Amino acid sequence: MDAGTVELVETKLDQAESRLEALDIDCWLTFARETSEIPEPALALILGADVVWESAFLVTASGDHHAIVGRYDADPVEAVGRYEVHTYDESIRDPLRDTLEALDPERIAVNYAENEQVADGLTHGMYRRLCSLLEGTDYPGRFESSAPVMGYLRHSLTDLERTRMKRAAELTEELLAEAVEAWEPDWTEARFADFLHDRMREDGLESAWSWDGCPAVDAGSAAPVGHTHPGDRTVPPGEVLHVDFGVRYEGYASDIQRLYYRSHEDEAPPADLQAAFDDVRAAIEAGKAVLEPGVVGHEVDAAVRTAITDCGWPAFEHAAGHTVGRNAHDAGPLLGPRWDRYGDRPERMVSVGEVYTLELGVETEWGYLGQEELLEVTDDGATYFLPPQTALRTLE
Repeated sequence: MDAGTVELVETKLDQAESRLEALDIDCWLTFARETSEIPEPALALILGADVVWESAFLVTASGDHHAIVGRYDADPVEAVGRYEVHTYDESIRDPLRDTLEALDPERIAVNYAENEQVADGLTHGMYRRLCSLLEGTDYPGRFESSAPVMGYLRHSLTDLERTRMKRAAELTEELLAEAVEAWEPDWTEARFADFLHDRMREDGLESAWSWDGCPAVDAGSAAPVGHTHPGDRTVPPGEVLHVDFGVRYEGYASDIQRLYYRSHEDEAPPADLQAAFDDVRAAIEAGKAVLEPGVVGHEVDAAVRTAITDCGWPAFEHAAGHTVGRNAHDAGPLLGPRWDRYGDRPERMVSVGEVYTLELGVETEWGYLGQEELLEVTDDGATYFLPPQTALRTLE
């Protein structure tokens, strides 16, 4: 196991201990098995490796951490150096029960959640299996959601995580600049995406979301808006190319949207197009102005939503922003409206060190003007994580 992975796991276990203590939760139990098909998100933070046999990781506020793993899964766990490792051959049942009896936790957080996808790694089948292993004890009655623990670990970035994420953001901008430099008038949306995919392969980068849909490329006013795959449209003169793109660098993602104007006979963008771009920029700035520690997610969304509707545009049908970390859409508070589909995430408070997007767009006769910026929450507000796009860029 490389030093960077060990460092990351150590810092995340430190965070977990502090979080458990603050929440007065005695034990966080992660129960997993072979994870390449259905990954358990917690393992990336508390182990930095996958497992094959049924495994249980018990993390406590005191630092008394235990791992019950199959004999052949023990090496990477021991490499972390933070667990008392218990191995088994035939069944995890007895060592798991013995460890729980020794700890005797009153409150046990396990990985299920209704409104926090990264804390929902315990499948229904594995939950039933865990309960059957503990049949005859009252430990299943002590289970509760790990969402307040796992969500916190995902959106509270360490210095190492922040460094990796910053590089992911920089690489995203660099690759976009290369694509625009290479662009030709006959390039289709798919050709633009293929260029970025080729460069990502060369640099060993993963996409921040599904490969086929990252980047999303919208050429001109005929392009549909949403989570689309690049097609065979080209950018007509006098219209806009919209790109939603992000890469994953050493496990951490970026997510930005950028706009490019294809001029017609070298003329400047039409005044109404420029005004629409400025309206979207102003709405992002309105959100940035209220994004600070202690604000609630829906309050930021309301500021962005009011700013764009006050300019005469219809309200957008999505959240104004989300956290970014290991995923482009990550855990924690959501800068969104109080809609049922968002659960309680818009009610959660923003904290220092979190990285959010602010994003929205308007549909125009020149194409979709979608902008998305990354911002980091600081002690007294928010700063751009990456320099924002403040002017329409030109396709030459």
